[in-house]
Amino acid sequence: MDNHYYLTVGSDQKGPYTLSQLQTMWRAGSITADTLYCQQGFDEWVSISSLAELLDAPPVRSSSPASLATHPALAASASDKRILPAFLLCLFFGSFGAHAFYAGRVGQGVMYLAFIVLALLALFSLNSALGVPLALLVMAVCLLGDFIRIIAGGYKDGKGCKITRWT
Repeated sequence: MDNHYYLTVGSDQKGPYTLSQLQTMWRAGSITADTLYCQQGFDEWVSISSLAELLDAPPVRSSSPASLATHPALAASASDKRILPAFLLCLFFGSFGAHAFYAGRVGQGVMYLAFIVLALLALFSLNSALGVPLALLVMAVCLLGDFIRIIAGGYKDGKGCKITRWT
């Protein structure tokens, strides 16, 4: 896990900072629970309050990734979802977005359902010769990408955490 943190201060993005630097800023009051932070691999900015347990802990002497990854507050950044169910849902019900809904990616799940609706609408319209194959092709490409990311352990849940454990 990358132990460099980036902060938003007002409209500015600052960093990278180490955990020790964050602890110093937290104790000095220069960052508060309203401060947002991000790390490599995150899809969005998160409240620094999610690291409160780490920030209140004694200063970090070792910055080894192994010691940081075992800390409960950082373990929370790992997804509680599993690859196997996502893989099976993508394989058998992927066209309905079941794997995306499972992972908490509701927007992506709705996108897959929209592809199905568009294909059905095109099927019953005059332009079905082009509409159905086009909608199905776009859906197939998206599904293939998801399928590959799931197998490779790069698929992320709705919180932006990678789903890395099979069972």
